[in-house]
Amino acid sequence: MITYAYIDGILHVTPTKDIYFKDLVSFLEDFSQLDNLPANVKILYDLRDANVFLHLEEISKLSNLAEKMTLNVKTIRTAFVVEDPKATAYTMLYSWMPKTNRLKREHFSTEDAAVLWLHKEE
Repeated sequence: MITYAYIDGILHVTPTKDIYFKDLVSFLEDFSQLDNLPANVKILYDLRDANVFLHLEEISKLSNLAEKMTLNVKTIRTAFVVEDPKATAYTMLYSWMPKTNRLKREHFSTEDAAVLWLHKEE
């Protein structure tokens, strides 16, 4: 299950329990249809209560899909809060994949550090 809500200018995305490729694709489809997104989107994925099950090729597909489905915004800064070593590896790979400078992705062990990075001016 993936829930999300805008809080203080950040889209907080909270996957819980078992999360598969199809769940993340469904979220991206929902996200691409959100109205009134700011030009510069900030997203915080809290993966601490999720068990993410992905194959390597699915991570690449998700990255490409995210790039295509978010062309309606100027920039997206995405922070991942992770504890599990497997989720950390997934987010590291995902963070290295954007082919455009308008997407920035980083992973963190604490929510506070993630929020500070999201609010950082470049």
